[in-house]
Amino acid sequence: QPPRSRARLRKGMVYEFEIPLGALQRNIALEVNFVGGELGASAARVQHLCDAMRANGQTRTLDLRAAGLSDGALQQLVAVLATGAMPALTRLDLRENGALGVVADTLMHGLRRLRPTIHIVTAGADGGEGELAAETDTFACGRELIEGLSAWPCFDLLEKPGSNDLRCPVCNSATLKQGMVTSGGNQHRCENENGCGSYFLASIGTGDLTLIGNRRRPPQK
Repeated sequence: QPPRSRARLRKGMVYEFEIPLGALQRNIALEVNFVGGELGASAARVQHLCDAMRANGQTRTLDLRAAGLSDGALQQLVAVLATGAMPALTRLDLRENGALGVVADTLMHGLRRLRPTIHIVTAGADGGEGELAAETDTFACGRELIEGLSAWPCFDLLEKPGSNDLRCPVCNSATLKQGMVTSGGNQHRCENENGCGSYFLASIGTGDLTLIGNRRRPPQK
């Protein structure tokens, strides 16, 4: 790129970060938008954002779409939220951050437990191919899944209000069939002809549905 074009690009990145950062620091907006802010451009930016989050008590929506987040940067932000920062926050949008991977899935699962009032959006109406069509807290179908770690809140998977039927979070095309009841919870399997054959455990203690087998046969005891 010509020097002038690069300068305009850098200036735009600064505005997309410093303006919303100021709004967050001064508690003057219910919604703060860092879209395109390239938070992963430097460790200093992530640190400034963490400091602003600790000082904020008013913002309800934090939009971090396409903000260049990495798993490491997200880990720092989640640590701040987990300790009570931004008490008014009810929506965290993390879509279009392509560098986020399995670590991010685990972080989001933990944050949902600690801050259940925050609606975390990782895939939704603006998602691309391979993501769920409806805005939801479940993971993108194309993302790597880890047996024993990948988990989803059961209430997000209900087929309809008042029903106990759960939708398969892996293939999103079948209703799970209840299986054996164990001391740890209820087993579910996706055995519809259009399903993926995955097995899950609905934990009695946490209310989460955890992937225990991504295969046609149930896991061996």
